[in-house]
Amino acid sequence: MLSMPRNFVDSLGTRAESQLPSCLHTATQLGFSEVWVSNPTKEEKEIITKSSFTSLIRMYERLDVGSNHESKAQMVSILRQRRRNIPIIAVTCLTPELTAWAAQDNRVDILKFPLFLTGKLMTRSIAKLMIKFQKHLEIPLSALYSLPDRQQIPALRHIRAALKIATRKKVPIIFNSGSSTADQIRTPQELASLGQVLLSISTPSLDSLSIIPKRLLQQNFIKISPNYITPGVFKVPLPTEFLEEE
Repeated sequence: MLSMPRNFVDSLGTRAESQLPSCLHTATQLGFSEVWVSNPTKEEKEIITKSSFTSLIRMYERLDVGSNHESKAQMVSILRQRRRNIPIIAVTCLTPELTAWAAQDNRVDILKFPLFLTGKLMTRSIAKLMIKFQKHLEIPLSALYSLPDRQQIPALRHIRAALKIATRKKVPIIFNSGSSTADQIRTPQELASLGQVLLSISTPSLDSLSIIPKRLLQQNFIKISPNYITPGVFKVPLPTEFLEEE
């Protein structure tokens, strides 16, 4: 029996506005079928909704907060305003306090960390919270490729330490390029192979680039539905026979 082809998902990080078309073209050529675009500008949103790329690759907006050292109060305000409009929300965690908050906030989907803080902030207690509150750990891999040789080994140690905890506690893991330019994007197979090395497993981590992010997106489209109230609670239209005639 033939297996169905995988649909691979990538994410684009902070980039110059002019980079989006070239990034989308490269992602399409390399075999991605879906791209999440971080914090798109108004002009980029028009590209996402009206571009000729829409026939070749699916594009979705994601909200990333935390990397600009926003305070917790600022991030809470942003999430309160935008959760119902954005299917994917990620927080870059810079301190233990913000990490603990992000791991428990129901509006947050993904936690990620600066390379050299990953091993310090992704602790066992944080992993337990992430499981309890259904969070994903994201590891953007493009930064690893661009590191100087002398920094690669320390960065790998940090990521491996975090991934070891995540796998033991069964935290869902998402790998992507997190690219800001087209030349940083790698093929899904190359990213999966690097993920395999980082996880110390025998097979490429293809699910972390396909099934896991796609499942998260599908779940979140339900969350931002106008009929969604709270986990497990939805508005259900009243059958017409129960409606009073005017």
